[in-house]
Amino acid sequence: MIFLRRNRLGIALWCGAWTLMSLPLYAQQQVDLRRAASPDLSLRIQGAFASLRVIGWAKDSVVITGTLPKGFRLEGGFGGAGGAPSRGGKIFVEGPDAMGPSGGTLEVRVPANATLWAKAFSATIDVSAVTGSLDLNIVSGSVQVSGTPRELSVASMDGTITVNGSPMWTRLKTADGNIVMRGGSTDAAFTTVSGTIRQSDGALERARFETVTGSIEFFGDLARGAAFNVDTHSGAVDIRLPPKPSVEIDAASITGTIENQLGRQRAEAGRDGRGATLITSLGQGNARLIIRTFKGNIRLSSR
Repeated sequence: MIFLRRNRLGIALWCGAWTLMSLPLYAQQQVDLRRAASPDLSLRIQGAFASLRVIGWAKDSVVITGTLPKGFRLEGGFGGAGGAPSRGGKIFVEGPDAMGPSGGTLEVRVPANATLWAKAFSATIDVSAVTGSLDLNIVSGSVQVSGTPRELSVASMDGTITVNGSPMWTRLKTADGNIVMRGGSTDAAFTTVSGTIRQSDGALERARFETVTGSIEFFGDLARGAAFNVDTHSGAVDIRLPPKPSVEIDAASITGTIENQLGRQRAEAGRDGRGATLITSLGQGNARLIIRTFKGNIRLSSR
């Protein structure tokens, strides 16, 4: 059974089975959707929203609030027969023009262990306190994630990506946008074309950072047994390790330079006197750092 109530203040929805809702908003209105949900809820949100904020909480329910401008529609539904908690849901925001601008703001509260998939064209996405899996996609705008999701995948063209936390499995990818991570990960891969990659305040175990022209700045730690690969074409590489690091370093730049402040060993000139290579071991060499760049300069120092 479905009970749908509309008034001047908002829209409320209660679903007893998988249902499809279509909520045309002809003027700026509030959205208020509430549904009992299982702790492992899977939720998909996509469309023309301009701002999405997702908060994980300890309650077994999903609550969606916010506002949408005139001409926008909110569509979707939740599963669950006979009033049982929903294990899945889909929400779609549709604008009056398929190629038009984004609009409206949504705040979504989900069980902390939920799995969330979100996709938008130009939007700001902010996720916090979700310990499940996150898959976030935008063209422009920004994505910020705070907390320790089990899995984190973020893809963006021009938008920036900021992570404050330590997801176990992390995949961050942009074209022009910068990637900033304050935290660590057991399995991380960061890729950008011209954006900057910057990581600090956490340890990496298995990691790969790749850019074309963007710079790479690593101010974090390497876990015991870590394997860290850095690869750029012309981007500068700045590695700052803790005092007395335990790491094997294999660095090479085809035409760039290598500045080593971590020990007495200096880089050797490459073939034909161009570029530089450096192979050295510090401490017990419990981690391995491999750096490859074509034209970028490499700087190794301690914090």
